[in-house]
Amino acid sequence: MLADVPVPAVLDHPPDAPLPENDKQLLAFRFTGSGAEYFRIWVVNLLLSLATFGIYTAWAKVRRLQYFDRNTLLAGASFDFHGQPKAILRGRLVAVALLASYQYAIGFSARAGLAVATTLLLATPFLMRGALRFRLAHTSYRAIAFAFSGSVARAYRTYMAPAILFVLPGVMIAVFGEAAWTMLALLLYVAWPVMFAQMKRYQFGEVRYGDLASSTSLPLHGFVGIYLLGALLLAAGCAAVLLLGLGTALLHIVPSDERTSELVLGAVVLGAAIIAYLLLGPYQQARVFNLCLARTSFPGARFVSTLRVWPYMRLQSKNMALTILSLGLYRPFAVVSAYRYRMEHLALDCDGGIDSILAGTHRPQGAVGDGATDFFGIDLSW
Repeated sequence: MLADVPVPAVLDHPPDAPLPENDKQLLAFRFTGSGAEYFRIWVVNLLLSLATFGIYTAWAKVRRLQYFDRNTLLAGASFDFHGQPKAILRGRLVAVALLASYQYAIGFSARAGLAVATTLLLATPFLMRGALRFRLAHTSYRAIAFAFSGSVARAYRTYMAPAILFVLPGVMIAVFGEAAWTMLALLLYVAWPVMFAQMKRYQFGEVRYGDLASSTSLPLHGFVGIYLLGALLLAAGCAAVLLLGLGTALLHIVPSDERTSELVLGAVVLGAAIIAYLLLGPYQQARVFNLCLARTSFPGARFVSTLRVWPYMRLQSKNMALTILSLGLYRPFAVVSAYRYRMEHLALDCDGGIDSILAGTHRPQGAVGDGATDFFGIDLSW
């Protein structure tokens, strides 16, 4: 599918019915899975992953992707995933080896740590592109495979800056110590909305379905606005939590001593984290989902995304509460409910219907899932 996630409210007619004024069809995505079904898959995946010390997670990922893709329908047909677990396992072994070597090198010497960090930086864009190619090359709809056509050069232009952003602060602290000036590297996070916009342009603008290529026009100001409003939302929530904590201390609801101050501070930090998860996370997910899908199209087909922020926040709040109360057992139900909500608010607007789109789509040579993947066909995504 186009989104690794993956009937909108605007549908007042059957999803496959043509719109007479312009001979178009608004086709709704539909998810037919259930929390109970996925719970059984999730439990088996969890137990086998624990029993094999994580090795089975590669097979668990394939089962998960197949379940969600095969239960996602568009115009009566489902998507499918054909990836091989061994390719995913190879990718995870490579990722673990790289991270372990980085940790060991940092402890051995600053020069060795810097050398390994440089290797990680240079490899990250190439590996990120390979993960996108792997995911799409092994995803199909009506026996026609997707593909990712982004170039290696553009991958480096897109992912090198974010890679530096995540690695640089840790490297500076490891090499120069925890001096105050090393924290200046954190100021680079101000540029994150711009980097994120470039990544989304690359991910959504280089997709192919058969021989049909996607196009996208994602505006930079849209991502900046999302992050600015998200920051204000987070600041307001954290301020409310902070005032509540200070008010509790000032009113002497509990005895005021050093232990109490630590508890109040811990409660404030925990409250801020919860606010970030329940407010900032769903807000940004919904806004980014709508922005990316609404600005992405294929020849003769456009996405319609009507995901609403506040209902999605309420849904994720309920999911978090039930997951905590059930000690994690509600997690698969939460995943299914969030995915179903996204699909219920996603549709495809087709010129002349889906059959006219498929009639102009030719299947590339090779079987479904045979698309070339980088780094000997491994996948580093989790």
